[in-house]
Amino acid sequence: MKELFIFDPTFDWATLIQLFGFIGAIWGISFQLAKQRELQKENHRNELQVAIYKNITSQIEGSSPTGIATSLWMVVGALDEARKNVTPDRAYVPPPFRVEALHDSFKDINSRLWAVASSLEKFEIASPHLTVFREVFVIKLKELSERYLPILNVLPHVLLSDNGINEAENLLVLDDGAVTILEENANSFGEAAYDVAAFLHDIQIELQNSLLGDFFGNKVPIRTPTDEQLVLTSTDSEMVRRARELVTANNVAH
Repeated sequence: MKELFIFDPTFDWATLIQLFGFIGAIWGISFQLAKQRELQKENHRNELQVAIYKNITSQIEGSSPTGIATSLWMVVGALDEARKNVTPDRAYVPPPFRVEALHDSFKDINSRLWAVASSLEKFEIASPHLTVFREVFVIKLKELSERYLPILNVLPHVLLSDNGINEAENLLVLDDGAVTILEENANSFGEAAYDVAAFLHDIQIELQNSLLGDFFGNKVPIRTPTDEQLVLTSTDSEMVRRARELVTANNVAH
């Protein structure tokens, strides 16, 4: 029977060179494809990090409550001055602030602050300790609202409003003790407001360093308070520990 196929194990050098060249070409193409996929992955990660940063920081812009605190201090000072001008021959002239304007400003800022908290919750994976930082931030937001309520309870009685007292003679004129209490409440609100503003700053720095630091090859310095105030930063393990303790204590208290 005639052999249909005879295997010849011998190769000349030209054949070997062609074979190695073919294998090398395949390896080169595979390597280039892997590098291309890695580059695409890196570009996508960078785009995603920038998008997350923009999303959260766009909420942070214009959300600081310090302006509300300043307005409340101005109201207290104006009320104190107005009551001092009341004499037997001079009627009470209330400060030119409206309850609705002050409360609408607070509601607007409060809404913006909770939008920040919502964005942080959506992208907690973006930074190692963003979860605990968000929880601390939420604790402070609740505290801000709690400190605002005593002031809100007084404002409709001492300032003119569209839906409340609209005649000056019907307003309550504060005495020394009432002014002191209102001032203390405004100061308490101011402390919480500046804490919130500081945490907003911390969160923005944390996001810059976590999401953009490697991209730009640079890190932004963290806030360095002069007192024992908490700083929300992943660069200080003691601050992270304190943040966790605050969250734990708050959960136990509630």
